Amino acid sequence: MTSHPILIPHRKSGTRASRGREAKRLNRDRKIYRILRRLRLTSELFHRLYREPIEPLSVYVGKADPEQGEKLTAFPIRYQPSGRPMPQWDDLSAWMKVQLAIMAMNNWRVQTFNIHIHPDLESAWVAAGKDPRVMMRDRMRREFDNHLHPRLDWFFIIEGWSKRTKSETVLHVHGAAASFEPGDDKKIMEAAARAAGHGLKGFSITPRAIHGRTFTHERAGYADYLLKASRRRDDRLGQRRLTMSRSMVAGAREFWKLITGQ
Repeated sequence: MTSHPILIPHRKSGTRASRGREAKRLNRDRKIYRILRRLRLTSELFHRLYREPIEPLSVYVGKADPEQGEKLTAFPIRYQPSGRPMPQWDDLSAWMKVQLAIMAMNNWRVQTFNIHIHPDLESAWVAAGKDPRVMMRDRMRREFDNHLHPRLDWFFIIEGWSKRTKSETVLHVHGAAASFEPGDDKKIMEAAARAAGHGLKGFSITPRAIHGRTFTHERAGYADYLLKASRRRDDRLGQRRLTMSRSMVAGAREFWKLITGQ
């Protein structure tokens, strides 16, 4: 497959050094995430002990009553296991940012989706030298703004690698969006599918291209799965594979500041 020159990093572009820094961030952030999970479970236990229902964000900030609120959460956590202050948002790994996005949205409901980009769209974008991630970002934003809510929280990772066959495959996105109202789950799936070219006039039907489910269990393995091929070279894609909506970035950033007391 012929590569578009814009998508090929120069040999001395600093890619290797950048990946090294990201690997160090990831090692640090996995340790931090284990602490966050432990504190969240502790805070959930506090709610059960005091017979208080869990409400959005109450695990992380407690309740309105100051005395009761102090007893209902183990957050904030200001220091890493090394004793250093928690890193700023901009210094977090992509893996950690995905985890925080899920943690923030999961105070309500989260609809996940795995969708193949329609082959006709993929072929047209690659032939024109366009970055499929950018194209999907713009189409996804437009669909969600028009058919759900403006400034919806969502993200996706784009890849073109099959773990099953260990070979290049059709480009596809793994992502999630916040679901606040009854019926949002279905609307999210329909909007994401349209963004990928499915169900549109003039596009053929592609079987087994659309999958989704309600997110149920926070775990480190979910982000591992989403980002499993993010560093694998693909001549159809640029180096950046993760996309978050502006509101998702803002919300996850504020959530991080909240739970770390920054």
